[in-house]
Amino acid sequence: MKPWIWLRVAAVLQAVGTILHTLATTNPPSRGPAEQAVFGAMQSFHFMIMGANRSHWDFYRGYELSITVIVTILVSEILLSVVSWTYFFAGPGTMSVLIALCLGAAVPGLRRSDQPVFATTREAKAN
Repeated sequence: MKPWIWLRVAAVLQAVGTILHTLATTNPPSRGPAEQAVFGAMQSFHFMIMGANRSHWDFYRGYELSITVIVTILVSEILLSVVSWTYFFAGPGTMSVLIALCLGAAVPGLRRSDQPVFATTREAKAN
């Protein structure tokens, strides 16, 4: 087969993998009453932030999806670093390594509990 066919197959497989990973997060395992109460509260409490009406669930879901995207880009950058150093020269190789390091450093922070929380309208009025 021609190389472009393999590249297209690889791109389709990567897209399918990303889509399936994302879809798997939409149907979580059954939750107990305490978890259902928490998730229900996250979905029902809406607030204005930067001109948009959002819920805590929106942020939870958004972070969940962003990890999928960031990790996919991170793996691509690591592979691009290898290709750049092998077939090009120090400029693109260094840039790819730096980008991969930045992305790699960001991933653990996406799940840290000590990240600052955006103030809701209700919290801002109380202060």
